[in-house]
Amino acid sequence: MKYFKHIIIFIFLNFLSISSFANEFVGIIGAGVGEVKNQNNQKLENGSKIFYGDTIIVGSKSTAQVLFLDQTVMTLGEDSELKIDEFVYDPETNDGKFVSNIKSGTIKIITGKISKKDPDNLEIKIPTGAIGARGTEFVVLANSKNENTVLLLGPGPNNSLGMTPGNLEVTDGVNSVNIIQPGFETVVTN
Repeated sequence: MKYFKHIIIFIFLNFLSISSFANEFVGIIGAGVGEVKNQNNQKLENGSKIFYGDTIIVGSKSTAQVLFLDQTVMTLGEDSELKIDEFVYDPETNDGKFVSNIKSGTIKIITGKISKKDPDNLEIKIPTGAIGARGTEFVVLANSKNENTVLLLGPGPNNSLGMTPGNLEVTDGVNSVNIIQPGFETVVTN
């Protein structure tokens, strides 16, 4: 009986911790034009809060920019869909973990403090694989479940922002490609 009581308490505490993450504020819509909504079909406007677990859906002839607490910036083009699978961030230490899932569309990403502190703590899932970013700026074109393009934009070695050049590791789950030169891309197929 005592064992059963411990199991019930454990399940209850886990449920509470999962529930608290679901209401965790992770960023805002910095700019939205046209049809921008969340998974509950609620319209998202400039200043709308984004929460852990949210899916941001951008319609045709629309765009949205999402500003995350760690200063990661994601700009979603038309017909894009992005889910926030995990976002934990401590602004005191810049420790954290950020996992997102690009389901469709074109999304430009400028990595923030989580990736700068520990690049292994940022993962961008795409329909055909995943991307690890090492402090940089890149674009993902997720136009189908069978083929997706990843382009490294920079920064280059002579940028004026004082940023060090980054790179991308792109995988299809079996093979990996490292992109280190701005302007280079890879196509990931299934």
